[in-house]
Amino acid sequence: MEDIMFEGNQSLPPNVFLLAPIFQEPASIRPWAFGVLFVIYLVTITLNLILILIILCEKKLHKPVYIFLAHLLIMDIVGCTTITPRLMYSINESNIITKPACFVQVLFISFTGAMQSYILSIMATDRFLAVCHPLRYNVLLTNSRAHKVILLTVCWSSLLAGIFLVLLIGRTFCKYPEIHKVSCINMAVARLSCEDFTINSLYGIACTSLTTVTLIVVVVVTYTRILYVCLHSGPSSKGNRKALHTCVTHCLVLSLFFFSIIFLLISLRMSSSSFFPQYLQHVSDSLFYLVQPLANPIIYGVRTAEIRRSLKRFTNVFVMKCEFVQSSQMMGYPMVDTKVFCDLFGRVTWKAKMPKRYEHMALMSEEKFTSTGH
Repeated sequence: MEDIMFEGNQSLPPNVFLLAPIFQEPASIRPWAFGVLFVIYLVTITLNLILILIILCEKKLHKPVYIFLAHLLIMDIVGCTTITPRLMYSINESNIITKPACFVQVLFISFTGAMQSYILSIMATDRFLAVCHPLRYNVLLTNSRAHKVILLTVCWSSLLAGIFLVLLIGRTFCKYPEIHKVSCINMAVARLSCEDFTINSLYGIACTSLTTVTLIVVVVVTYTRILYVCLHSGPSSKGNRKALHTCVTHCLVLSLFFFSIIFLLISLRMSSSSFFPQYLQHVSDSLFYLVQPLANPIIYGVRTAEIRRSLKRFTNVFVMKCEFVQSSQMMGYPMVDTKVFCDLFGRVTWKAKMPKRYEHMALMSEEKFTSTGH
């Protein structure tokens, strides 16, 4: 198909958009920018996967609060994967993106944004029930109900994101297809259409207001009640200190989420303003997709005692297993037909048809593991 001509004798292939160039000049900075983004992406995915794996494997963490946390971390992975690989490709290769790929970005960005907002609201409600109704908590919010709540949230967020996509697909784009963002955001794409995009703008405002206002109202109401209960029942008690510690952790994540949202909205509304430099726009665009997914597993991993203990047990078992394999090799025992099964977060058991001459090695390793206090 022939290229389409735009004003100023500029031509582009049909059905493509131009994303905002980032770290293009000078050319010597591109490998460094690509490397930094790659490291951030790799660390983000690794940290989130580690916490998700711990929550899945540790039976003590099979609770509603950790079910919600696991899905929040999954949304971090989805959101980061939607943006970062495409951003690295723009730096290293080309900032041209096809319309289908752009629409997919719009869909997933809208979906993850809504999901994160609603999951944070649900987590605030969970803390409210745990602190204000501790005796009824296990009845009011079971694991089964937690999964149902997540399923409903996924369906509702998918509906909201799907409407964004439907409002875009039917449009004709006749303006020069340059998106002044590092990724395809709903309004940035809608502005390129030939028709009036008021309905896109109104729906975007309504959807953002619904999710954000819901989060703010739920957080204010629940945490006001939590503080009231903690202060009137004795703030020095162990249970209240633990509850406040958990709430502070959640507040840190909420603050980062609100901070990122505010920067993203300011960047979107002032994209054509000369008072908001382009590099600040790129930073604000990237903050929501890069910083938050990286910070969330760090905040919860550092400040949540149960996750720290589970991670420590996982590390100890892994180290002990490596020592067992190394010692068997040093003693000249071939590791054929020998299976070693480690219960990652409990007592280590050796389930294998093992020759008798190997049994003392398993017993020694198990005694060593038991002596460490596990």
